[in-house]
Amino acid sequence: MNREKQRKNEQAYRQRNAGRPRLPGTYLTDEENSLLKDMAAICGTQKKAIFAGLELLRDKLKKDNLADSD
Repeated sequence: MNREKQRKNEQAYRQRNAGRPRLPGTYLTDEENSLLKDMAAICGTQKKAIFAGLELLRDKLKKDNLADSD
């Protein structure tokens, strides 16, 4: 009984997430892990911390690009 329920849950999970973009797993150094945890404490989650950092980088690069074109 439990096994059938688990199989149905896994199938529903795969269907719900089919086609969604995802990042592959990766290993972090102790320093990277510590930094990510520190930023997650500020941003709420590790995912939010990563994307907040990416947004800051994008904005900085846009700003630098505009400064270079002057």
